[in-house]
Amino acid sequence: MAEQNILAGDVNVLDQMINDLNVHKETIERQGRLAESIGDIAKNTKEAQQAVQDEIDSRVKDSSDAVCAGFDKAIAGDREKLKEVQNKRDKAKLAGVKERIAAETAHIHKENEALKNQVKDAFAQENIPMFCNSRIYIALYRTKRMTDVLIYLLCIALVYAAVPFLLSVIPQFPLWGMILYYVVVILIQSFTNKMIVEKTLVRHAETIDMAKKLKEQIRSNHKKMKKIAKNIKTDSNEEMYGLHEFDDKMNEIREDMKRIEQEKEKALEDFEMTVKPDIIAEIEGRENERINAMKAELDKKSAENLKLENLIKEQRIYISSNYEAYLGKEYVTVEKLTELKQVMISGGAATVAQALAVYREKHL
Repeated sequence: MAEQNILAGDVNVLDQMINDLNVHKETIERQGRLAESIGDIAKNTKEAQQAVQDEIDSRVKDSSDAVCAGFDKAIAGDREKLKEVQNKRDKAKLAGVKERIAAETAHIHKENEALKNQVKDAFAQENIPMFCNSRIYIALYRTKRMTDVLIYLLCIALVYAAVPFLLSVIPQFPLWGMILYYVVVILIQSFTNKMIVEKTLVRHAETIDMAKKLKEQIRSNHKKMKKIAKNIKTDSNEEMYGLHEFDDKMNEIREDMKRIEQEKEKALEDFEMTVKPDIIAEIEGRENERINAMKAELDKKSAENLKLENLIKEQRIYISSNYEAYLGKEYVTVEKLTELKQVMISGGAATVAQALAVYREKHL
């Protein structure tokens, strides 16, 4: 039919065209169903393969964990032992450090006690209150160091600023009350200062100053002891603390952990070389027949699908070049070709071209 002009053909030509279109449509539908089936098979095959891989991974992991479990438990036990020995070592070192600090600062402690007793004896001999050797007394009446100045200013601020401020926030606190407060404070300060100065500084200034110097010496000794303690704590030499027994025990535990780790690695290597391949072979051997059958069916249907796709292309080219080229694409449908056939059957036309002219005239 490709060699003839279909416009000159009779009703048999239209029957052939309608049949070719129906066959083409059926081929497309069959290819669509086949493509859907291929998709389902491909999905099922992939899921089956993934299920096999998941089972392999799960079995391998469980078996590997079982191999490691005993070794891991032994290593965990050694870690606990190592931690216990380390704690005992730390306590022993701490005790040794304390003993060393006490030994190296004993003479300074003794000197400080002697200085304190010297002050107490001097104050007792002259009946001077120990208050005169306190930080607050020195700051108020023998101000010299910067800390003394700060304490003095703090006391002034407390009495003349902080307390009045608290009084001022009291609702309806009278002005005369504030004035009375300042008067009382000034009187008390004047009286106590005069009394303290007369009974202490005027009579015992030399002894109080001596006590102040001794107190500064005690403070200096405290700084020396702190420095000694710091140097001892940061000293990297631990020979004098007798920690060798702990170190030997810790090294023994570490060696045991290293040995267990090596045995674990060897066991895992053996597992990879022997057990794992057996697990894979067992699972794949059980499932391969079913998966291979699915793959074979997939290959078969894929090949059939390719043939149908090529056939559809050939049919499309044939219809386009032999039918649509003469009638126009809009007339090459089963519905319109059937209408042209009815025109010819009713005697309205003898050829396809005449039937087409009648159809066009009818649908103007």
